Amino acid sequence: MKKGIMLAILAACFLTGCQKPVNYIEEGTAFLEEGAYTDAAASFEKSLDAEEDAAEGYRGLGLVYYEQQEYQQAKEAFQKALDNGGEAAPTTYNLMGICSMHLEDYDGALQAFGQGIAAASSYTEPEEGEEVPNAEVLQEMKYNEIVCYEKKLDWASAKAKIEEYIAQYPDDSEAQREAAFLRTR
Repeated sequence: MKKGIMLAILAACFLTGCQKPVNYIEEGTAFLEEGAYTDAAASFEKSLDAEEDAAEGYRGLGLVYYEQQEYQQAKEAFQKALDNGGEAAPTTYNLMGICSMHLEDYDGALQAFGQGIAAASSYTEPEEGEEVPNAEVLQEMKYNEIVCYEKKLDWASAKAKIEEYIAQYPDDSEAQREAAFLRTR
């Protein structure tokens, strides 16, 4: 009798799907890492339909669109990730800023980089011997600010930003050349 009940329970589980549910965010992330963008986007869309984690679902979609150079969609997805409680991480703002640069929305890019720089500075100072969190992203955003001011032909702001930048990153030879160029403007 017990054997019959056990078989009935097992059969019911197999027929009703008592198996582990699919985690669409993990699935989408795996597809994204493989470069299977269509599959990744489908998985992240399913994660939103399944109400897994909207912030992560939109962040994943943003990365898919970014990799496919669909910058307007990427920027919108990253914003939706933030709107749904996603972490206001410097990397997210950097990607939003880069998307805006590709869309030639330099004011939007400057706003995103400013928010990213503020977010990066909110992290606590590392202990001695530890790496500074988001150091590379922070440096990239500060450099991208200069590029945006140049694109806007705002030479005064670009000059001021490059001087701040090279004071903080004196070993950046590309920035040194850029500073020399801007001093002629």
